[in-house]
Amino acid sequence: MVAPEELRDLLSDPYRVACPEGHTALNPAERAPSAYCRTCRQSYPADELVDRRRDPDPCKPHRRAKD
Repeated sequence: MVAPEELRDLLSDPYRVACPEGHTALNPAERAPSAYCRTCRQSYPADELVDRRRDPDPCKPHRRAKD
């Protein structure tokens, strides 16, 4: 989850923020704390976006190392 006041700063770091579907092609909205995903063609509010450094990526499960 991304805090609305941090959204612009986090989006300036490539690939850091993802939409709920795991896409990182995001453009910040000008007037609202949200971002438009160019892949989904949908806008998401900041609290639905994922900070991939803080939160695990829900679309990519952890891989197990070889035993």
